[in-house]
Amino acid sequence: MDFKLDDHGFSWVATAKFASWSGYLDRSGSYGGKGDGDQSDGSVEIVFAPEGRDSSPLSDHEMSLVQWLLDHEPRVSAAVKAAIIQNYPSLQESCDLSAEELAQYMPDLASPEDLQRLIGLYAINVHQIDKDGLPYLGFEFGCTWDDEHGAGVLMHGTRFIDIGGSDTARLLWIAEQDADAAG
Repeated sequence: MDFKLDDHGFSWVATAKFASWSGYLDRSGSYGGKGDGDQSDGSVEIVFAPEGRDSSPLSDHEMSLVQWLLDHEPRVSAAVKAAIIQNYPSLQESCDLSAEELAQYMPDLASPEDLQRLIGLYAINVHQIDKDGLPYLGFEFGCTWDDEHGAGVLMHGTRFIDIGGSDTARLLWIAEQDADAAG
């Protein structure tokens, strides 16, 4: 992958295309905003170390964390989708939406395919820490129910860690807390 420093000089970024996310909402606008089309072609930004790292180029070990994502993306993406579906009812409960707004922006899911019309992946954050050789990966989504904060899922390899607003995918301290946990 061809990583370049972002416009602010804080993170290394590259673009990838994953068939796993093709057909979901196009959230290629700034900060996960609506893109030009209705559906994504699967293009996402890969962000290495979204916070807490200097601007030096990626080391071989750091590139191996990115490569792990590329090698295992279909399995990781399936686990992310399963985590969203499993946690979706609690997300519905925690949203400050009326019954009418829930029906419009966050309706019950009849099938896993229903997610396609509710979310769109725009970035995968590869954190600079790992545990047992597996990277911490944060998936950032634009979503119909929260245009401002979006949605985020943090994974350790294919293991679900946390779900919340898009910042959940970027915050290093959540990954560090999990990495430091015993067991």
